Amino acid sequence: MQDYLQQLSEYWIGYKIRLLDAVGLTNDAMHIHGSLLILFGAAMILRRRPDSIWCWLIVLVAELFNEYADLQGQGPGEATIDAAMHDLYNTMFWPTIILILGRFMFPRAKKSDAKTDRSGDFADQPFKQSAAV
Repeated sequence: MQDYLQQLSEYWIGYKIRLLDAVGLTNDAMHIHGSLLILFGAAMILRRRPDSIWCWLIVLVAELFNEYADLQGQGPGEATIDAAMHDLYNTMFWPTIILILGRFMFPRAKKSDAKTDRSGDFADQPFKQSAAV
């Protein structure tokens, strides 16, 4: 398993360096943009809201793998704990804000009570029994 992770991290770092060169953004900007891409991509794939804890966890796992690869010495100038903490902060800041504020600003719709049946004709009004004749 360790060999597989080492090979995967070498491949990832090579891809990341080529991507940084092609896009022309700084490492910090790539962390921010990448985290939002992963967050919204996970929301679409999982069919959940972006403020879901599952989407946030996917971003966290991706960032932890990225930092693992950096700490293995593959990333130029990234193999320190200080650099890893800086990258973790940059990556997780906006997904964490979306996770926290999304729950307060856009609360989920409450499920209707099982006791309250809805009429087919007037779905917005509670069902009323007709008087017994």
